[in-house]
Parts: sequence; C-alpha cells; structure tokens
Amino acid sequence: MTEADKSGFVGSQLEGTRDHNRRQVEHRGINIMKIVIRVVVAVLVVAGLYATNLFLKPISRIKASLAQTSTSAPITVDGEVFRDLNRNGALDPYEDYRVATTDRVEDLLKQMTLEEKVGQMFHPPVLIEPDPLFRIFLEAMNAGTSVEELISRESITHFNFYGSASPQNIAKRLNKLQRVAERTRLGIPLSISSDPIHEVPRGGGIASFTLDGVSKWPSQLGFAAGRDPEMLEAFGKIAAKEYRAIGFTTALHPMSDMATEPRWARNFGTFGSNAELSAEMTVAYMKGFQGDSLSDQSVMTMVKHFPGGGPQRDGLDPHLKSGEDQVYPGDNFDYHLEPFIAAIENDMRVVMPYYGIPKGQTDEDVAMAYNRYILTDLLRDELGFDGVICTDWGVVTGRVWGVEALTIEQRYLKSVQAGIDQYGGESEPEYIVALVDKGDISEARIDESVRRILRNKFDLGLFEAPYVDEAAVNDRVNLPEHLSQGMTAQRNAAVLLTNRQQVLPLEEGTRIFVDGLDADIAANYGTVVETSEQADVVLLLLNTVFNGNQPAGTDSTFDQMMATQFPDTDLSFDETILTRAKAYGETSRLITLVDLNRPAVLSELNSISDAMLGTFGISDQAMLDVVFGRHTPTGKLPFELPSSMAEVEQQLEDVPDDTANPLFPFGWGLSYEGIGAQ
Repeated sequence: MTEADKSGFVGSQLEGTRDHNRRQVEHRGINIMKIVIRVVVAVLVVAGLYATNLFLKPISRIKASLAQTSTSAPITVDGEVFRDLNRNGALDPYEDYRVATTDRVEDLLKQMTLEEKVGQMFHPPVLIEPDPLFRIFLEAMNAGTSVEELISRESITHFNFYGSASPQNIAKRLNKLQRVAERTRLGIPLSISSDPIHEVPRGGGIASFTLDGVSKWPSQLGFAAGRDPEMLEAFGKIAAKEYRAIGFTTALHPMSDMATEPRWARNFGTFGSNAELSAEMTVAYMKGFQGDSLSDQSVMTMVKHFPGGGPQRDGLDPHLKSGEDQVYPGDNFDYHLEPFIAAIENDMRVVMPYYGIPKGQTDEDVAMAYNRYILTDLLRDELGFDGVICTDWGVVTGRVWGVEALTIEQRYLKSVQAGIDQYGGESEPEYIVALVDKGDISEARIDESVRRILRNKFDLGLFEAPYVDEAAVNDRVNLPEHLSQGMTAQRNAAVLLTNRQQVLPLEEGTRIFVDGLDADIAANYGTVVETSEQADVVLLLLNTVFNGNQPAGTDSTFDQMMATQFPDTDLSFDETILTRAKAYGETSRLITLVDLNRPAVLSELNSISDAMLGTFGISDQAMLDVVFGRHTPTGKLPFELPSSMAEVEQQLEDVPDDTANPLFPFGWGLSYEGIGAQ
C-alpha cells in the first residue's frame, strides 16, 4: 500500500469515527430530548390533574356524593305537611314547627353525633364566581376539598359568601348546596352569611363590597352622617329582603366599633366616634334586618367587633401582625362597650370579637378570641350575653396574635375555654373532635355552643324553608323603590364643609370641568368642557385618602398580599393631588368633593377650595344632586376632621375627637339655608 493509500485509509477511518461519534451524540441528544419531553408531559399531566382536583374537585365531589342519603319526603300529620328530615317515617319534635324552639333544639341535639355537633361550630367560605386571583389562593388553601364534602362528610352547615356572581346565580348555587344538606343524615339546613354587598361601586373596603344587581346605599359612616335612624332601619328591611331572596340569612355586620382613632383604616365601616350615636344606629340597623324578633323573614345580624376594634395603636389594623395591639392610653375602655350593650339589650344573637390584643386590660395579653376575661367574664357574665360568639375569620390558622407558640390543637382548646362557639373561616372540626375524645373538652361544653347555634337556625325558619324561589329573584331585588330610597340615603350622606361666597349650589348648565367624576353623568347637570381653563367651575373628586401601605409585620406571603389592602397612617393627600388642586383653583372656582370614609387632613385643600363637600361612599349622581341644588345638604360629620398630622399623632387612640385644634368638629355641617354647624 502506497503512502497515499495509507493516508487515505487513515483519513477514511477518522472520518468514519467522527461520523460514528456524531451519530452517538445525536442519538444521545434525541434520547435526552425524549426524556425531557416525557418529563414535561408528565409534569403537565400531574399539574393538570392537580388543577382539576383543585378547581373542579371531582374526588371530593364523589366522596360527598357517597356520603349522602336520599332526599327527605314530606309527612302529613293532623292535616299539616312537614319535612321528614331524618327519613324515619315519623314526625320528630325538631321537624315540627309547632314545637317551641328550645324543645326542637334539645330533640335534635340528642340525635346528633359528636362529629355532627362540632360541624356546627365552623363557618368557612363558599366561593361563587369570585375574583380569579382570590379563588386561586383560597382553592390552594382548601387543597381540593369541595363545599359539598364539607357539608356531607364534615357536617358543616354555616358558610359565608365570597364572589361577584349575579343574584340569580347565587340563588341557584345556594339551592344546590341546600339540596346536598337535605341529603345528610339529619337534614340540617345551611346558614349562609355575607359581608355588606350594598356599597356603591366606588365605595366599600376591607370586608365590604358592591354586588351588581342589588340596591345601592351609603357606607355605615354615611348613615351616621345622615343622622336618620328610621332611614337606616328602612335600609335594613330592604337589604334583608334582598338577602333572603338570594339565600343569605346572616349579615356579618354592622360594625359597632368606635372611630376614636382617625388613622384606623376600617373607620369607614363604623357609625363614627360618638358612642351614643353609634348605639342608636346599631339598634336601628339590627331592627331593620331582624325585625322585632327573628323569623323566616329576618336576616340575623352578627354585630362586630367586641369589645370595640377602634383603639388600634397608631391606627394600624390587626388583620396584620403590625397592628395586633389595641391600646387605651385615655383609660376609656368602657366607652367602646356602649353600642354592644345596646345591641345585647335589643336581641343581639351573634357577636364577633376582633383580632387585636387588649393591651394591659386583662390578666394576659392574648387576642380577643383567646381571652377568657373578654368573652366569658365580661361579655357573658357581666353584660349577660347568651348568644353565639363567632370568631373573626382565620384566628386559628392565620391571625393568631399572642398565641403564636401554641399548636393548632392548643389554639382550639384555649379559644373554646375562653368562650368561643363558632370559628369564622376555619374548616377543621377534627381538632375539636380529638380534644373531646381525649377528655380535654367535655361534650357538655360542645352542647352549650351548639344549642346557641341551632336556636338561631330554627328561629330563622330554615328547617321549614331552606330554599329560595329562583324564578322570583328578579322580582325581589334591586326594585325601583329600593333604588329610590337608597339614592335618598346617599344624598343625605353628603356634608357641606365649606361654601365660600355661597358658590353652591351651582346653576344648571354651568360650564364645568370634572376630575374624578363620570363626565356622562355630570353632563346631566352642567355643560362639561374639555379643560379646566374653559370651565367656570372645576369639580375635583378625591377618593378616600390612601398613601402607602401598612407594614405586614411578618414575612408571610398572605400577609404581604393583605398589606396591600391597608393604607399607612398618613391622612394627608400627597403633593401631586395638592398641586393639581392649586392649578385648578388658579383658573376656575374649585369645588372639592372628598370621600371621608376615612378622616383626612384637609387644611390645605380647604384653603384653596371655594367649596368643599364631604361624602361617605355615595354615587356621582348623589354628589351632583347636592352640588346643583337638587338636594339640600343636611349631613353632619360623624367624627372630627383633624387640622394636621402632628395633631393626629398627639391624640389618644381610645378617646373620641380629641385633637387640639380640629379643622371641622364632630357634628359640623352646613346647608344652603344658611344653617351652620350643630
């Protein structure tokens, strides 16, 4: 073989080796790619199955279905028809609406297992078309457990509504769930609760919402500004009709806390700073919803937050760890009890304690839900309350201030011993069942709570009529007469703060530039122009003051998310807003409309505004009716407005209206007839 042949042979051998190696690499690459694809497919399949189980809950629904019995059949006795809820072919006392409530409760109680009793002590959420992000979070927390399973297998019969569904869709879903409850062993019906849903779209706040399809009313502060208990009672009657029409039987309101700390974010849900006014309005609110006594037409009110959640240290809210302390530097604890005493004297059936720790007021600094002095010594023994004590939401698994070192089981034990009857937002009855089985809690103690809870179910008529008429929903909600009364209440919730040179009311057709208001609505009153320079008057609407956020106080993802819903303690509007207002004032007359669902420092805005109107969760139409004189302002401030943050920082959290030089005092309010402050 020649040298050339040898060289060619070697070259071909090397090329063959390279081809072989290349094929091996390609083969390995293909194998790796196949593995990656298989892993990705497997992950997607697992994720899909997890998501399916999380949101559609097929496994949970199957478990629930297997736990159900047949529906109850009617039974006729003495010519009257009853529901044979336990399907034994006989009329039990608890099924007989002619029997006294106390006897019905005792008959049902003796038929219940321990698990069925403990199930009554839990009050978790039911989601009906909620906000998508909120749903993802709560579904992840529920880990694929359906409401149907909670009813069928955990014997839970109390749920609170979350969502944005139409009244018709809410009614349909709740009827379906009532049918699940009817198929349980004893057929105990569901009690469905809701936070406020009658706020205007711009209104609301933490635990207070607007729901399309129901009538619209001002915030609680707005009713306090209106100073009309009869109007508030009328609202309660209308709201109760709308609640019952869609299946709600418990109102997680009113808030009877005192707005003594202006920085507190939840002042919007109170009746203001005056205890006498708050007590009067609380009673009117309850009477509207409940009537003279609970009946199948009533909605039961859950008054909150005992013993008054207003005196938060520096105004920080106890939904977050940073706001866990309630403080009383003015030694004014008893002042905050007055609305609750009035409520107890007027058939308050359920009360909710708050999250905070009453610092230095009891023998241990723990949150209200764990504080035996607050719940038993004070509320039960001293004030004589014999109804249900339901915790605020998540006090065992989330808002656990002062008892962080305890296990979940120990928290249940301590809270039951403190006096709790029911757990808002929780759904783990197995912990209490285990405590009874171990002898740490007696079954007799469980019976005490369940008696109170069942009494309310019977008095609300739920054992006779748990279902709503889906076809009649539209005929019972959002009626023209409801809307009319709601609009009157909104107009009455406007407070005329300043009216220099009687600039208000404006004449119809005045050239106006609107900032923050709906221009289409404003066009029904004045001539809306494109720029402030073209206007005779600028109408500037400022929403509730909200600068930064309250610190969470923990590293919890949930707490960090929740912190975005709570404002910091600064009640001054920022420089951007003030600069814009000054610019308007230089070219036109400036009318400032400011939502005071939280007190604001208005000194600078007041100095540059020709007129200023304070509002409390009302619509653009209601504001403009006042501005253009279609309605004369009659509202009075439900708390004072401070003149500076320096003075806010010097006032005492538990004392009402105690800044040194308020810009506007409690009760201030002008009118177009020249009537000054009261």
